[in-house]
Amino acid sequence: MDDPERPGSDAVASEIAEWMEEDFGQAVAEGIENAGDEDDPNDEHEVVEVEIFNHERGEVVGMIDTDGNLDTESEALRNVSQEYLEKGIPVLVPTTYENEDGETVHADAEVMVEPGTTGFVRAFVDELPSPFDCNPAALTDLPICESEQR
Repeated sequence: MDDPERPGSDAVASEIAEWMEEDFGQAVAEGIENAGDEDDPNDEHEVVEVEIFNHERGEVVGMIDTDGNLDTESEALRNVSQEYLEKGIPVLVPTTYENEDGETVHADAEVMVEPGTTGFVRAFVDELPSPFDCNPAALTDLPICESEQR
């Protein structure tokens, strides 16, 4: 698919809005087209796995990976994690856009980060209530959610 041509700097708001709709529609169509192509090597993502600690007990109580596979014998961890694994985790992502006056606006957009998407493990660990956490050093290597996931 060809990318819709971006309007020039002299474009009016309606032209920009039309371009944004076409671009979004194309992105959705490409996502649907690529979703069923399991043999596409570009579709593969690196699986990240992190240990989850219970700081009150001082022990590892589970593992979570990018695809949402939770390996634990802790009923408490399983209970607090269930909704995140089923529905995803709402995350605020900084975004910028141009308003109808041509001004750049900085805002936060809420994105649902689901298992299998970039940033899931980090969002999962960030959302866990105390006493659950992971090694802080592991957080530095975890990818964060990007606004393009919307």
